[in-house]
Amino acid sequence: MRPRSAVAATLEQPPDADTVIELRSVCRTFDAEPPVRALQDVELTVRRGEHLSIVGPSGSGKSTLLNTLGLLDRPTSGSYWLDGVLTNALGDLERTALRGSRIGFVFQSFHLLPYRTVEENVTLAETYRAPRPGRGRSTRAERAREALVQVGLGHRCGFLPGRLSGGERQRVAIARALMGEPALLLCDEPTGNLDTENTDSVLALFDELQSQGMTLLVITHDDAVSRRASRRVRIRDGRLSQETV
Repeated sequence: MRPRSAVAATLEQPPDADTVIELRSVCRTFDAEPPVRALQDVELTVRRGEHLSIVGPSGSGKSTLLNTLGLLDRPTSGSYWLDGVLTNALGDLERTALRGSRIGFVFQSFHLLPYRTVEENVTLAETYRAPRPGRGRSTRAERAREALVQVGLGHRCGFLPGRLSGGERQRVAIARALMGEPALLLCDEPTGNLDTENTDSVLALFDELQSQGMTLLVITHDDAVSRRASRRVRIRDGRLSQETV
């Protein structure tokens, strides 16, 4: 067994610049009797520009892994590197700032305000985010329109969400996630509320975004969705295993 100091040094050695996510020996245990080991010695590396799917049934640890990757929860042990930043020792405000600047979230529910236009819903992504140089309020609407063009909805800017199909509403949510130019799109069951046609439309958009260099991590229970990724891992009882797509 290696000395504790050697293990700590390994966990704190930065990954290379092309690594967006690196989990090293990550465990998450919840206090209970007996303790619940939701994540067990998870090792995961996601390279820049990769489309990775994580598939698993209910109760497998997907939600705990999502919360860990999204900086909504902390590992009990191990280390989590996000785009070159070791997140373990960050305070709450630092974690919030890192999450806002590096991660774009896409959820099963679109979370669009029905009384705001498509463009306004996309601009809302920056309402509570700290301003970045060259990305102030004066350019917000223009950047929202550019994000909508990127997802194929430039012609829907003035529409209300109720006039859109489910696939179009999910595209709006993806455009909103892209507003911050994130290092990672973290997608939680992004096609769970869609029919087959709209699912195919969103997955085609993911293919296009990956071709443009975006890094995508899709958590799903749907094997058909997971097979569209360039790499797939399965989670079962809190452990990850590589699979052939």
